[in-house]
Amino acid sequence: MNSIRTKMLEQFVADDPSDPFNHYALALELMKSDKGQAKEIFDRLISTHPNYVPTYYQLAILNFELNKNEEAVAVIEQGITQAKSQNNLKAASELRSLLDDNL
Repeated sequence: MNSIRTKMLEQFVADDPSDPFNHYALALELMKSDKGQAKEIFDRLISTHPNYVPTYYQLAILNFELNKNEEAVAVIEQGITQAKSQNNLKAASELRSLLDDNL
């Protein structure tokens, strides 16, 4: 774990907690060392910023890694719906591929 990087990202979250990217970046970093904490951040991010589509992909990957396959599928389906509502067909396609690759 790169504790300096984690501390920096935690400071970004503290400085601007309303920016979903700050939480997303911190969770990505924590996926390397503390999957449980990363999952908590991703779960909270989806609930507070459901329009932030990149979260769905990373949370689904993490859920698959944690053998939470049903939860991963649900997250992917939510993400596809959200991506389509934003006309983000690339993200919807990437989520669909992730689902197809893991079923």
